[in-house]
Amino acid sequence: MAERRSIVVTYRQGFKYWLYGTLLLVTVASLMAGIFWERSKAPGVLAEKNQLARRVSTLESLVKSKATELEMIRVNSEVDSVALENARQEMMGLQAQTHQDQEQLQLYRELLEDTNPPSGLSVSRFQLTLIDSTNIAYRWVARQKTAKMETSTILADIWVMGIQGDKSVTLSLSELDTEVKKMPLAVKFKYFSINQGILRLPDGFNPDTVEISLRYSWSKKLIYKQAFDWKVEE
Repeated sequence: MAERRSIVVTYRQGFKYWLYGTLLLVTVASLMAGIFWERSKAPGVLAEKNQLARRVSTLESLVKSKATELEMIRVNSEVDSVALENARQEMMGLQAQTHQDQEQLQLYRELLEDTNPPSGLSVSRFQLTLIDSTNIAYRWVARQKTAKMETSTILADIWVMGIQGDKSVTLSLSELDTEVKKMPLAVKFKYFSINQGILRLPDGFNPDTVEISLRYSWSKKLIYKQAFDWKVEE
C-alpha cells in the first residue's frame, strides 16, 4: 500500500504585492500602447479632417458662385423681358401711329381729288371691329367741305338700335362707351376728324343699325344724318 504525503505550500506575504504590481504594470503598458496608437493615428485623422474642411469650403464657394450666377441670370431675364415688352409696346404704338398717318394722308388726298361742290358735313368712313363677345371697337371719320374752310365745332349724335329680348331698343353712344360722358359729342376740326372708341354691349342686346347725325354747334339744324348697318369685322 502506497504511502500518502501532504504537500505544504508556504504562504509568503510579498507574493500579493508582486501580483498587484504585475497587474498594474500590464494596465499601464496597455494604456501607454493605446495612447501611442491614438497618437500615431492623430496626424492621419487631422489630415482627413483638413481635407474634408477644404472640400466643404470649396463646395460652399461653388454654391455661392452658382447662386450669384443664377440671380444674375434671373435679373438679366427680367430686364430682357421688360426691354422686350417695352420694345413691343413701342412698335405697336409706332404701327398705330403709322396707320393713322397713312389714313390722314389718304383723307387729304381724297379732299384734293374731290371736285364735287361743297356739301357741308358728312361721315366718310364707319367701321366696327370685334374685340370679344361683348366689346366692339368703333371708328368713324367726320368730314367738312365748305366754300370757306374754317375750324368748326361739330356736334355729333350717335345711336345704336337693335333688339333686346322682344323689344326694339335704342341706346346712345354715352350708354355704350364709358369714355363718352354725354351726348351730343363735341368734335372740333377743319377738314376731318378721326374718332374711335370701344362699345360694351349689354347682355341680350343685338344691334342692327348705327345712326349718326351732325350739326354745327351754333345751329339746331341737322346738316347730316346717316344710318349704317351693323357689320362687325373680325
